[in-house]
Amino acid sequence: MNCHCCSGPTKRFGRFENKNRVVQRYRCLHCGKTFSEDQPLQGVTIAKEKVAQIIRLFTEGVGVRATARLTDCHSHSVLNVLRTVGQACENFHDRTMRNLTVQALQIDELWSRVGISQKRTVPEDSERGDQYTFLALTTREKLIVSHHTGKRDYENTDIFVADVAARINGRVQITTDGWSAYPDTIRRYMLGRLDLAVCQKNFEAPQTTVEAARRYSPAPFIGVTRTIKAGSPRRDLICTSHVERVNLSVRHFNKRFVRLGLGWSRKLENHRFAISLFVCTHNWCKVHSTLGCTPAVGMNLTDHTWTIEELIERASSA
Repeated sequence: MNCHCCSGPTKRFGRFENKNRVVQRYRCLHCGKTFSEDQPLQGVTIAKEKVAQIIRLFTEGVGVRATARLTDCHSHSVLNVLRTVGQACENFHDRTMRNLTVQALQIDELWSRVGISQKRTVPEDSERGDQYTFLALTTREKLIVSHHTGKRDYENTDIFVADVAARINGRVQITTDGWSAYPDTIRRYMLGRLDLAVCQKNFEAPQTTVEAARRYSPAPFIGVTRTIKAGSPRRDLICTSHVERVNLSVRHFNKRFVRLGLGWSRKLENHRFAISLFVCTHNWCKVHSTLGCTPAVGMNLTDHTWTIEELIERASSA
């Protein structure tokens, strides 16, 4: 191990024990600086059992302050765990979701609010107000291949689609909703190995006056319009219902997406970490009722269902 300060050679210089493990210390032979070895979950000082309990509560849709009360931790400690584990999950997802071969993908985006409502923002404020989480889901295995959070515009759509294209090998069929930025950006990155269709669900025009009991109900569904944009997609695979069902899971198991509540994110960074945490637990830890296994097992990325403790260890060890 080299010195963190001058990159010189080091020697062992004692060790100490914290709440989780024995930590080796080192001393530089050139500058005399002492430092500790890097640890999993660097910066988290609470016991690993408590960390796992906090993450488990987060993945079941419990908010920050409720988690703090249930675990007898300060809310700042809870947020520190979210940031640290969420960053580790984000890096882990980026490393593992590579060179995938899939038959069909469904792409959709779901709304959330960060900080303040959109009507109170200014045009240059890109980190508050309405934020959309883009998801790419495999139709058969229900694996979330890619995700990205930002404004619903061409720039963020381009970033998301470029990431999806970099993770998929070979030819793939993609179905999207009616967001106008999808066809151009997807063809730009994947034309030549792409079968693309748009599945647009149609609803009745909203009434001008609606009684209070039905104010938050969706408009009556009247049909679906399927449009082929590239290649020769299979008609039986032109569907966005599976990714829309995952949108429901996001809202159910992530407090920051609950409508008409107080759990929305105050910072976009924490919002993204919470999404990364959800994606990793969805892929590796939660058994899908239709598959009978986790999406990662269905994609042959692992041979067993991971526990939260195993996910934290593997995500933070690299």
